[in-house]
Amino acid sequence: MKLSVAIPCYESHGRGVEFLDYQFERLKIQTFKDFQVVLSDHSVNDDIEDFCEKNIHDLNLKYVRNKIFRGSSPANTNNAIRNCDGEIIKIIFQDDFLFNKFGLEKTVNAFLDSDQWLVSGCLHTYDDCVTIIGPMTPYYNDKIYLGNNTISSPSVLSIRNSIEKIFFDERLDYLMDVDYYKSLYDKFGPPRILNETIIVNRDWEKQMSKKTTHEAKQREESIVREKYEN
Repeated sequence: MKLSVAIPCYESHGRGVEFLDYQFERLKIQTFKDFQVVLSDHSVNDDIEDFCEKNIHDLNLKYVRNKIFRGSSPANTNNAIRNCDGEIIKIIFQDDFLFNKFGLEKTVNAFLDSDQWLVSGCLHTYDDCVTIIGPMTPYYNDKIYLGNNTISSPSVLSIRNSIEKIFFDERLDYLMDVDYYKSLYDKFGPPRILNETIIVNRDWEKQMSKKTTHEAKQREESIVREKYEN
């Protein structure tokens, strides 16, 4: 199998099924077909599992119930990655979605045999999924781990599924993405840049980045400074 789409998910304040339903409709129309969808579900209820059972024949779907470290986004993302079978792993967070039907095809075509990681362009949308702002072209910067995120969310990211792949630091939430980009850069060098819009990031009121306290941000900054500056 060429590609796995890794989706960490949870009940998402009662909107988990709504988000996945929208995302699944985008996945069903992709021009590239050699892919599986891997869901790692941190939910406290069965809503997403029941939804996946209804869609299992429409997508090559691998559902995994994950009760370990519930509530930890990096832990759930790591579990999704571990369950992927494809040569390339395309991460998409459950509230984000592919921009059009060519997203997976363009990602696979841009991911060269020598590449270990790739990041793509994106847009942002308000919660109506109609109002679009952007676009954003990703690039790496040396201080990205401190929160100067010039790449965007992990939904723009694809990695090679190999024994060398690395995982998200499970001590982090707010800085989990920028810390991961720094780790990838230190191990593999700069990413392949796909300068096309592949992902739409959804901006909504209960997303984690809007709920993180100042104290939590300071704690995480101390962790990444210890990792990379000492």
